[in-house]
Amino acid sequence: MGQRCLGIIPPCIEEFNYPMPTNCAAGNTDVYVNGRELNQTDLDLLSSRGLPTTRNKFYIIEISGRVLDEDTGKEFSLGKLAPTVLKTKRGFGMKYPKKRM
Repeated sequence: MGQRCLGIIPPCIEEFNYPMPTNCAAGNTDVYVNGRELNQTDLDLLSSRGLPTTRNKFYIIEISGRVLDEDTGKEFSLGKLAPTVLKTKRGFGMKYPKKRM
């Protein structure tokens, strides 16, 4: 909480089946993905894959890379975001960051 994204949490974990606070990622971009405001580092990464950087936009992004613009209903793709997770159907485990971001 309060820092950029450190990994992907699969949607099938029951204990995490609650909404995240909008500001949980120290967002500062006015671009929202899956209900949270993106941190500039996360926006830079996703924009390099094709996510627009227009302020006051709301998107839903799936692990497959499918993106839905919540305002217009337009769909597009960022490509596979986590191909190894998709292939193995599991992540690499959660780790504490080496240093505080």
